[in-house]
Amino acid sequence: MNVIIKAKNLSKIYGEKETSVKALDNVDVEFKENQFTAIMGPSGSGKSTLLHCLAGLDRATSGKILLKGQDLSTLNDKQLTKIRRDSFGFIFQAFNLIPTLTAEENITLPASIAGRKPDMEWVENVVKTVGIDDRLTHRPNELSGGQQQRVAAARAMATKPEVIFADEPSGNLDSKSSRELLTFMKSFVEELDQTIIMVTHDPFAASFAGRVIMLKDGEIASDLDSPTQEEIVTEVTSLTNI
Repeated sequence: MNVIIKAKNLSKIYGEKETSVKALDNVDVEFKENQFTAIMGPSGSGKSTLLHCLAGLDRATSGKILLKGQDLSTLNDKQLTKIRRDSFGFIFQAFNLIPTLTAEENITLPASIAGRKPDMEWVENVVKTVGIDDRLTHRPNELSGGQQQRVAAARAMATKPEVIFADEPSGNLDSKSSRELLTFMKSFVEELDQTIIMVTHDPFAASFAGRVIMLKDGEIASDLDSPTQEEIVTEVTSLTNI
């Protein structure tokens, strides 16, 4: 598998001088195509900061983010916006659906904003994958939380992004809806060749990923290949107790 996005010597510092906080400390990490990666770590470890920097939502203090070799740190805001629109998909803990639009209109909205006609054959494939083909005419307030998050996941997939970034995507869901969403996300990778980078604090959610990266104090503490939920819990516990 080819590397699609990587961070080199990535640092992020908030504040100045005595009040400064180093959220990321010279992080080197790469992510391959068609891989589901979870990023975990104690509160304040830098996991969300890393995700936001990788996704171009926040600028690093130093270092590089390379998307297929292109250095995102050299781009201006307009160029970054285009990258986020054309190359990235996003699933957040808050569903961020437009309440006046139907599920289908929400799913095809990113393409419409970009001035492109959605690939409806692809959209239909995605909609079937997440199991909401019978809910497309419903507005968000007519859907359960799990259904809304599945619409948000389908929206992230609809433009065939190179990378999907997910920030605590199952955080607002009950256990059944959480399992369904994570199963769908895993199927995006296995069946639709998607690349997903997900931040989560939940070992159960992380166990759906093929790779789990642990952060502590802005540095990578461990990099686990296909760990079980029990192995993830053990690693999280050891980091918390250090």
